[in-house]
Amino acid sequence: MIAARRTNPMTLLEAIREFFLSRTAPASLPDLYSALPSEKKHSLRARIYENLGRHFKRVGKGVYVAVEGEATCVVVQGDAWEETKKIPSRSVDCVVTDPPYPWLDHFVERGTTRRRLDWGYEKREIDRELGLELFRVLKDGAHAFIFVPAETGATRKHIEKLIGILEGCGFVFNKRFIWDKLVLGMGYNGRNRYEGILFMSKGKKRMPLDFSIPDVLDHPALDSRLRSHESEKPCWVIEQLIKFATAAGEIVLDCFAGSLSTGRAALGLGRSAILIEKDAGILAKAVLT
Repeated sequence: MIAARRTNPMTLLEAIREFFLSRTAPASLPDLYSALPSEKKHSLRARIYENLGRHFKRVGKGVYVAVEGEATCVVVQGDAWEETKKIPSRSVDCVVTDPPYPWLDHFVERGTTRRRLDWGYEKREIDRELGLELFRVLKDGAHAFIFVPAETGATRKHIEKLIGILEGCGFVFNKRFIWDKLVLGMGYNGRNRYEGILFMSKGKKRMPLDFSIPDVLDHPALDSRLRSHESEKPCWVIEQLIKFATAAGEIVLDCFAGSLSTGRAALGLGRSAILIEKDAGILAKAVLT
């Protein structure tokens, strides 16, 4: 048993690595916690975060750790506010995330956009607490891309408030990217066909890693029948942001992971990723897709 071996000079990282590599069946973080009961969960997760792309092998579908080449994707079921605190400072090269903002809920209730049953996930805005944590975990000059809805009379104040919160945490607002979904949404004052993406940086921004990426990303939205999550973004769109902001081998964080598109995009580009998703049902569906 791995726990017994911790009495010898084996380091915690070596014990974690041996646990995953010795498994013949899929393993998850709860399995790891059971195998090393004397270790704090916080410590176990921190060792994995700090060694992305170096020690762990893929353990199968529906698991928490996946490896493609030198890139590693760690998926954690948990609350973004709590789990982000466990990530080491200045360890992340880019944030790409789509917060579950509640800004459009009243339209759902009125029936003017999206069927009520389509939005089953918990809504919560990025606040100063989480903004400070995101700022802390990013490296100096690194970028954060945050999806927001189309700007309208109803959403403008919320978007401006979010920008203000992030600026108050130390972020610099660079500009807004646009994702042109190429399909019409609902509405009456010009039907929405796009979503915004706030382009923020930690201090003086790092130069783009791919100068071919424009600020308008045109790609069709996913067919609702094929999504594993109501707000799932196409991997192609996230890939453009990752290529703009990171080099191969660097680390991307998505603290509202949902469909896990950010992880798939990152692995496909040779980047490592940390994904956090609170909803167990959403996560179970996403990892099996």
